[in-house]
Amino acid sequence: MHLMAHSTHTHLTASSTAAPRAARWLGTVLLLPLLSCVAMNDAHAGFKVQKDPNLPKSKLKEQPVFSKKVPVLMKSDALEYDQNHDLVTASGHVEISQGDTVILADELLYDQAKNTVNAKGNISMLSPSGDVYFADALEFKDDLKSGVIHQFKARLADNSVMVANAGHKVSESVTRLFRAAYTPCKCHDEDGKPTSALWSIKAREATIDNEAQEVSYEDAHLDVYDVPVIYSPYFAHSTPGAENESGLLTPSFLRTRNLGEVYKQPVYYTFAADKDLTLSPIFTSKAGQVMEGEYRQKFDTGSIKLQGSLTNNAPNTTAAGQPSYGHQMRGNYDAKGDFALSDTYDWGFNLKRATDDTYLHLYNFSNDSLLTSRVYAEGFNFIGNGDRNYASVEGLSFQGLTGKDNSKLIPVVAPLASITWQSEPGAYNSRLTFEGNTMSLYRLTGSESRRISGTARWNLPYITEDGQAIEFEAQMRTDIYSVSNVTRANGKEFDGITGREVPQVSLTWHYPFINRMQSSSLMLEPVVKFTASPGGGNSDKIPNEDSLLPEFTDANLFSTDRFAGMDRIENGPRMSYGVRGQAQIESTHYVDFLVGQEYRLNNDPTFPTSNDVNSHFSDYVGKLGLTYQPFNLGYRFRLDGNNFSANRSEWDAGYNHYPFAVNASYLSLRDDPVLATREVVNGNASINLNEQWSLTASGSRDLNLDQTVTAYSGLVYKNECLTLTTVVGKDYISLLDIKPSVSFWFRVSLKNLE
Repeated sequence: MHLMAHSTHTHLTASSTAAPRAARWLGTVLLLPLLSCVAMNDAHAGFKVQKDPNLPKSKLKEQPVFSKKVPVLMKSDALEYDQNHDLVTASGHVEISQGDTVILADELLYDQAKNTVNAKGNISMLSPSGDVYFADALEFKDDLKSGVIHQFKARLADNSVMVANAGHKVSESVTRLFRAAYTPCKCHDEDGKPTSALWSIKAREATIDNEAQEVSYEDAHLDVYDVPVIYSPYFAHSTPGAENESGLLTPSFLRTRNLGEVYKQPVYYTFAADKDLTLSPIFTSKAGQVMEGEYRQKFDTGSIKLQGSLTNNAPNTTAAGQPSYGHQMRGNYDAKGDFALSDTYDWGFNLKRATDDTYLHLYNFSNDSLLTSRVYAEGFNFIGNGDRNYASVEGLSFQGLTGKDNSKLIPVVAPLASITWQSEPGAYNSRLTFEGNTMSLYRLTGSESRRISGTARWNLPYITEDGQAIEFEAQMRTDIYSVSNVTRANGKEFDGITGREVPQVSLTWHYPFINRMQSSSLMLEPVVKFTASPGGGNSDKIPNEDSLLPEFTDANLFSTDRFAGMDRIENGPRMSYGVRGQAQIESTHYVDFLVGQEYRLNNDPTFPTSNDVNSHFSDYVGKLGLTYQPFNLGYRFRLDGNNFSANRSEWDAGYNHYPFAVNASYLSLRDDPVLATREVVNGNASINLNEQWSLTASGSRDLNLDQTVTAYSGLVYKNECLTLTTVVGKDYISLLDIKPSVSFWFRVSLKNLE
């Protein structure tokens, strides 16, 4: 045997107050609350190993005890070795470590011949999983892999605790407990005195299986402040930090006028680390039962997520507004997938459908008014060695859910393809860009169109010695259309080939002025952009399918073409001018702004920039943003070019400083040429009443209609082991079989039991 001197001593500094012996032996289920509260506080003691400079130097014997493959390091104040009987006796701050397992005790006896370890007095054991076990005495054998633990206490890796009258370590990963109690809640008050846990699980027998990452119970009951409320002959939950495990998820309760009382109970199934399924039966007192499901799976190259629901409860009203009788299947699906074909190419899909207009809203799945299905493939940087090219091809279909949509008029777009390529910098840092696009649009009734488009663009930037930035751009765009059933302005229909060629040049000048001070800075930048292209180009032979909602804002003031799609173009000579800037005061205080206007030589109403269709000058557009922590304020505007009245106003304001958070927004449109007149205000607020309780509220009101849209408030309680959410509110929406409804939503979430 090898002996070596050791100059330091380690010991357990945390205290572990033992429960009275009578309580240990009388720890039945009825007396378990007393045992659990006292013992759980003991288990909250920290596991900490440190040097004690006041203790005398002791001898350290290091030898391959317990296991020849994994030797054990043993430290103590006193260490004796009986060579005749192969007995090692250690006393006084004993520390044993083998691999990732560490045991601390007052006394220890190791029988090398029998390969057993007996320890007693203030025992603490740190397991490889991060759990810390406490005991009065233990008897281990087989290299610490099995044995008996008396007066078991454990602090698990997430600080939840478990206690038992006795424990049996069956194997290296499995421990069985008798008369056990578990809770992640605090078991002491602010003064450290034992109190009843908010909730706990108590059982005749429990098993901790670290390999299966599961804690299971037999004859278990859930207690709230030591009062049993739910009994189960068997119950199980995952260990802290465990991977996905099958089981029940947290249920939710809801009450609405349209659904009545609602109970939703998700059930989670895991088939492997890469796939799982959640089934959520929904029970309603007024609208039947619904089965909702979600399947997820990951692959080496991507993932899929399939969601859907189904019920045989018919709506009260048909899409035409007539009464509906009998039963019919209703449901929806939402399938998503994303896959990488290589580092350069990928593909995916997002498919959405519902059986009728009100199904999703009625059962609180979504408030969407339009469902878009898409299948796509795309490639990045696939031409040469450059990193400035992209291509995509996709197919699109739509479903309108407003009750006014005619499915025969809703188009299908397939394919819609585009490609963009940009050269490396050439002479004088100039670049050449090419953009290509093709589209085919079909519908059962109405116009159809096929389009192929190409744009070649040359860009030349230049910066003067004093910092002025000048950029020249020239482009040629060609569009060719094959259309059918297009109704022209004269009322006649057109079928055939049409197209356009649109040359365009632009020149942009901007000159940033920057003044830097010690802790602040100021930047002002005047900007002017000249753009010229021929007038016309928006023939009534070309149907407008993708540019229906033109919008003139501060975001596109200096854009060459402001239409979102390609069926309409801006034309004629025009000039945009304005100034933008930012003032920075320290890192959390700053102001940024922009204001500008556009002048058109020709008056083209295709893209309205003013409420006055005869004006060559646009409205003034701009923004003002102020951040002064914890306040923030944003204002975006479109002011009449003649009298500065507000044609569009958007306000966003917020305050976020514990315990308050408030956000509000306001939108006003006056005689907008596209969106008409609107005035809407939205707001939400929250306040933390204390560390556990918080109150929330939100609402929306249409001021133009003088009608509240939604109003909700909620109360949330959250501590270390419980989250309780209560929400009450009203939707003022009325659509076919959906009536304005008051809703009440309630959910309880218990830590580690979700």
